[in-house]
Formats: sequence, C-alpha cells, structure tokens
Amino acid sequence: MRPTVAVVFSLVALASAHASQTRHFVLDTPHALAGATGRGVAVFPDGSLRPLPPLVQVAAFDEPLGLALAVAPDGTAFVGTGHPARVYRVRDGRKELVGEVKADQVTALLLDPSGTLWATTAAPALLLRAPNGRTLEQAAALPDGNLWDLAWYKGALVVAAGNPGRLMRLGPNGLETVATIPDRHARCLAVNGDLLLVGTSGKGLVMRWTGDGAAGVVYDSGFTEIAALAPAPGGVTYAAALTGDPTLGKPPAKSEGEATVTVSASESASATPATAKGSATSEIVRILPEGAATTAYRFTKPIADTLAWGPMGLVIGTGLEGELWELVDGSVAQLDSVSASQVVRVAAGGDWVLTQGPVRLLHRSGKPHGTLASPPLDAGQPAQWGDASLVGELPPTGGCTLRFRSGTIATPDDTWSAWSAPAPCAAAPASAPPARYLQWEVDLQPTGPASRVGQVVVAYRQINLPPEITEFAVHEPGAVFLKGPPPSDRIVEVQHPDLSGIFTTLDDEARDVPDRLGKKYYRVGYQSLSWKAGDPNGDPLRFTVEVQQAGNPTWWKVRDNLEATAIGIDTQALADGMYRFRLTATDAPANPEAPATASALSSWVIVDNTPPTVTIARSGDAWIATVDDALSPITLVEWNRDADRWHALAPENGLLDRRHETFRIPLERGSHVLAVRAVDDHHNRATAAVEEKP
Repeated sequence: MRPTVAVVFSLVALASAHASQTRHFVLDTPHALAGATGRGVAVFPDGSLRPLPPLVQVAAFDEPLGLALAVAPDGTAFVGTGHPARVYRVRDGRKELVGEVKADQVTALLLDPSGTLWATTAAPALLLRAPNGRTLEQAAALPDGNLWDLAWYKGALVVAAGNPGRLMRLGPNGLETVATIPDRHARCLAVNGDLLLVGTSGKGLVMRWTGDGAAGVVYDSGFTEIAALAPAPGGVTYAAALTGDPTLGKPPAKSEGEATVTVSASESASATPATAKGSATSEIVRILPEGAATTAYRFTKPIADTLAWGPMGLVIGTGLEGELWELVDGSVAQLDSVSASQVVRVAAGGDWVLTQGPVRLLHRSGKPHGTLASPPLDAGQPAQWGDASLVGELPPTGGCTLRFRSGTIATPDDTWSAWSAPAPCAAAPASAPPARYLQWEVDLQPTGPASRVGQVVVAYRQINLPPEITEFAVHEPGAVFLKGPPPSDRIVEVQHPDLSGIFTTLDDEARDVPDRLGKKYYRVGYQSLSWKAGDPNGDPLRFTVEVQQAGNPTWWKVRDNLEATAIGIDTQALADGMYRFRLTATDAPANPEAPATASALSSWVIVDNTPPTVTIARSGDAWIATVDDALSPITLVEWNRDADRWHALAPENGLLDRRHETFRIPLERGSHVLAVRAVDDHHNRATAAVEEKP
C-alpha cells in the first residue's frame, strides 16, 4: 500500500466584527480547495490532501497520434496509435509491437475477462483481437463507417460504430447491429451495473441500453459530442461533453451555427471551439441511476477528453494543455500537468496516462511527493499576514513545508510577490508583503509512516483604510425629513407655514425624496444635510458636523458621534450670512487605538432668518408695493382687501427672482384695508397694510 500523508483544509474566513481584530483563513473541504493547482497531490472527499507517486514516462512513441489505452491487472499496458495504426505492449519499461494494421488509427482497446485484447480501428472499420496479447488478428470488418469504442457487456463484446450511429455485438457471424443510435456516431461506451451507457457525436447525446430493444436518451447535451463516460459508485455515471466530431482529417462541412472539431488528430487541439450555447469548451455531466442528469462542472478553456474514476473521485484528462483535474463533491482542482498538448486516456484510476503531442505513456511510480497551491485567498482589503499553523500529526522534519506569496489582483501574475522561502509546516510565518490576496503552497514529501495534518490556518488582519464619503448634500432651506408624520394637530397647509416653525406637509414632493431620508416636510429656520459614506473594512462609522461662517476661520461643532446619515439643523442660532458645513467620518469605534478619518465640505449656503421689508405707497390710481430682502430672493407676494382671500401678485418686470421687487395694485374706490404679504425663499415672511379712503 502506497505511503500517504493527509492534509485537511477548509476555506473559512473567520470574520470578526471589526477590522481591528484578527481573522483566519482555514481550509479543510474539497469545496474550499476548488481552484487549487498542484502536481501530484490529490484532494480526497474528506478534504484531505495526499501526495502521489510522480508520473514517470515508461514509453515514448514516434507516431503522431496516441488514442487508445488498456491496462491489465498485472501492470501490462497496451497502447494504440494512429498514422500508422499500431498496437504496442509495454511491460516493465519495455515496449514491443503487437501488430500494425492497414488503417488510419487504432481507436479503442479492451481486455475482456479472459485476458484477450480487443482493438478497433477507423478508416477502415476493423475489429481485431490478440488472444495472448502478443499477436494481432482480424476478427471482423465493416464495409463502411468506423468503430470507436468497446465494452464487455452481459458476456459479449459490444462495439460503438458510426456513421451511421449504431451498437454492434460480436456474434458467430461477425458484427451484427443490435441497436440503432439516432446520431451520426456512437462515440463511447461504459458499463454501469446492468446498463450500457452510450455517448454520441453529432448531437451530443447520452443514451442507455439494457441489452434488448432500442436505446433511450438520458441526456441531450448542448455540446456536439460526448467524448468519454466513466462509471462511479452508486450507479452514477459521469460524461465529458464537448464540441467535436470523431472524423478523420479536417472537420466536415457543417450547417450554419454548428461547431465541430476533430478530436482524433493532435493538431485539432490548437483551436478552441465555441458552442451554440456559450463559450465554454467542455463540461462534466453527472448522470444519476434514475436517469436525471446535471452539469457537475463546466470548463471555460480546457477540453475534457477522457475520464476515470479513482480513489479521490473523478479524474479528468484535458487539452489544449495536457492536464489532469479531479472533481470531488462538485469542486474541481488541478491534480497534475504533463509536458504534452493533450491527455488522451487515463486508466487504473488515473495511475496510467497516455498523452499526445508527443505520444507518451506515463505511470505513477516511486516515492510520493507533491505540491499544492491554494486558491487565492481574499482578505477583502489589503491585509497584514500573521502566522500559519498546522493542527494534527505532522510528517517528519522536512516532509512538509509551506511558502507564501501575495498580490493586489485576484489572479496571480507577475505583479504578485515572489514566493517566500519554504518554512517547516510546524512553524511557518506567512512572510508575504501586505496585500489583498494571499496564496500558500504546501510541499508534501513524507519520509516515514503516513501522517495527518488537520488544518492549515493563516492569520491576517485588514489594514485599516479611511472611510469614504461619496455624497454630502445640502437640501433646500426649511426642508426636514421624518420617518413618520408630525402630530396631526400641528399640521397646516403648505401654503401657510407660519413664523413659529410649525410643520407643514408636502405630499407631492415627498415622493421624490429617497426612502433612506424619510418623507419631506418644512420647518422654518431649519437646514437639512444628508450624506452617504462607507468603510472599506466594513467598520461602523460615527460622524461629526461642523459649521463655518464666510470670512471666519473658526469651525463650530454642531453635533458629534452621530450614527445617522442625515441631520436637520436649527439655523436660527446663527447670524444671517454665508456658511458651509464640514462632515467628518471616523471608524474609531472599531479602531480606537488608531482610527482613520475622512472629511468633506458642503457648498456655501445662506442662513437667512430675517423677513423681507414691505412698503406700500400710492401713485396716482394705483398702489406701489416694494419688497426688499437682504439675502434671499422673493418667492411669493400676495395681497387682499378687507381680509378677503389672498391673491398672488406678479412683479412689474414679470419674473419673481430678485431680492428687490416692485408691484402695482389698482386703486379701488371706497374705504378699505389693503394688505400685502411677502415670503422669501427661506420662508421668512412680512406683512404690511394701508387704509384706502375715498
């Protein structure tokens, strides 16, 4: 049994309430390790990491295509190639030719329960066998089409064929069609319990066949090809769906909107196809025993070509770059990378790997040793890093080391810091520059018995950043905002706000006020301010409001330690004139030892608590009313006779917009009392009256 060392992680930011407190990154689940990249380290369903023996080359091949792989229980491997089509036997590092076939390529290899080796070819479609694994002979041939895959199902050899798509079984009279497939090619096969699953090319279907009758559709992929199938425990089957077509040479002509790619030639991996349903190149589908299918993972660049179920979960071989991935509990992490353009086949749970570009056969052997880099860990804001601690039974000295790097963007690149020097896992300070993102890499090389590490915990603390004030607004004079209405017995019509500052409603305009402020009312002598502010660290903020008069350098405090983001100020305590306000935000409640602050200035505003002056003088057959205000424009002038209803007056220049206005009121014969009322834009008002005589 292979020696292992288990390392358990889980990504949890143990966030405190405030940035001033220390937080921790903890990794111990497959989900937390999603996006991790490694070489020779497997993630197991319990979240543990175990180093694997390295992938060692056991054979290299001169042919440009390597497409088929079968491994016997005793470790003998068989490889099928293309251009030319040959079958090789590899044992104990020695490679020998089993046979060469007059065909374009060997497409599949299978060892049946008796140990007989079976092979299929394309162009032409041949079925071959080697009873002793050393001499290849023809067992059957088709006059047209190609053979793509093999399965031993219910005591017989079943072959996937196309074009047209069909399932064929080897009988006494050769290959006979046992089920038609409603697609161009039956591309791949997998036996799971009593079912034979079939992946197709052209429409990208997953079908299942019970051994009699027609095959039923289980899954209709948005891609054009099911490239591989892998049975898993519990009757679950995984499928690799991609955009492709298993034909020779260049892709055939296709209808508008249909995307294809040749999967049987190494040069085809240079193009990244797009599907009609998006830009992803391949996806992994999980098919339940009941037939329900869901997308387990979708790749945005790698093309998943081959699958195998192993002790750690699903092993996935990909191109455009030769990589091994693993899917554990719906989370994907990179298991290994190889110096090749494509991983074509994996066998024995991922222990055997066939690559293409170049064609090489790799096998895991030797002393376990691997590295795994965590996904970038996001501190939310620039942070200082503390110590990394491991919980559990550590491997012997030198068997486990950690190193770190940090950066300001989520994806590590040249802007990130260099990796720190490796430190023993027992005492590894996260020696990386302050930044928002951190990544650690663990190196596992056990020298003794299997060990277990329960957790890797990295402490960090966000650097305290100053608050951000994004808006500081001064509202119109007299406007106040309330979450609920004032007492009903204190409400009068808006046309008549009185001098004592009693509330009046303004229902129509209230709809235009942001909900966060409340409903708008008016109160004479008040000035309302509101603001928007936030803290990059998520700290609670407190606010101070100050006021300054034009020409005076002194700031007077209005209110401090405010939690609200709006305030109504009684400006009747100020002398008339020009003023501005200063808002200061602080995160002192969360950072009492070193608070950060930010300030913003308002625009200049007028404080005007003095009513205008109204004079009335007779001029011929009319009265001339003159209204003057020291600071504010006049907004309303009205008149009445003998306490009748008020009538609005228009100024002589036609536009009510100045601090000095004159008005003409026709004279009326008889004895009357004429009154004129004026209001400025701060709601200050004055009234004057004269007696009209005959």
